[in-house]
Amino acid sequence: MNADELSGVVDRLAVTDVVVRYFELVDTKGWDQMHEVFTEDTTARWTPDSLMEGRSKVVGAMQHMSGSAEIVTYHHVASMTPVIHGDDAEVVVHVRAMHHGAGPRTGKFYESFGIQPTRLVRTPEGWRISHHDWNVALKTGNLEDLFAPEIAVGKRH
Repeated sequence: MNADELSGVVDRLAVTDVVVRYFELVDTKGWDQMHEVFTEDTTARWTPDSLMEGRSKVVGAMQHMSGSAEIVTYHHVASMTPVIHGDDAEVVVHVRAMHHGAGPRTGKFYESFGIQPTRLVRTPEGWRISHHDWNVALKTGNLEDLFAPEIAVGKRH
């Protein structure tokens, strides 16, 4: 393996690590550590007509929806093959996102199987997510039931 091939493998592994770390931080509610995975100006599109702009807004929205101790999440990250173009990378991540109620929400759940096209950039601190889309391929359970308090707050704003 030559130096360019080795560098490509190192970059692909680093990109994969950042994506896996992102989901780990969501599941552990590590909101204050999201600078490890997102650029300051990151964007996220979770529905066709909602684009979140900026790390604080993206993280704030995630924390609003799944930050409660009554919501337990587990994201299983499946196949992904990063493609590196110099200091930019693209990867399509396949994810099983499980959300289960705890305490007063026990027995409620929502699960989605998502395809997450993700763009990353190389920064002085390492690879960081600059944009991701969340495209749901399949849903089970009841999002509105599990997340009723969070949805109600969102409707008042």
